[in-house]
Amino acid sequence: MSLYFIAVVLPEELCEKVKAVSKDFAERFGSVKAFNNFPHITLIAPFRLEENLEDKLVQVFAELHLGSTSFKVFLKNFGCFPNKKRPVIFISPENTTELLRLQKEIEDKMKFEPFGKFSPHLTVAYRDLSVENFQKAWKEYERKTFEDSFLAERIGLFKHVNKKWNLLKTIHLNK
Repeated sequence: MSLYFIAVVLPEELCEKVKAVSKDFAERFGSVKAFNNFPHITLIAPFRLEENLEDKLVQVFAELHLGSTSFKVFLKNFGCFPNKKRPVIFISPENTTELLRLQKEIEDKMKFEPFGKFSPHLTVAYRDLSVENFQKAWKEYERKTFEDSFLAERIGLFKHVNKKWNLLKTIHLNK
């Protein structure tokens, strides 16, 4: 079984800005997982699939005929999921209607079972962020500002290989 997920692919310039934030979490708060990953907004959470079905998955993904068109995503400030065991800090998208619509369309067209509540976010610290370091970091980051925007025009299918996510296929949204 292999692990896959689908996400909005960010433009390179914005990736660099987000990586700078993740680097701060890696250096000062011991959370390197987000820094070692690429910035993205997950649309379909990680799912398992038999390796022999990968070619079919890539084909289905590549042939998606989405009605969703490219749209502007406005990012503003930070948010968190203060989970007791695995807290998360993220950059918040302000306009989530289009992201919700895109996620639902992919879920429907690829016949995914609904995966709970979809909460669009751009993770900057997670998994290896201890509760203690989360509390320190959140005390600082809940007041910090971050503002940017980008045109969401590509989504990607990713596969987990050797402890790293790799891009298998990218498709463009309609203009």
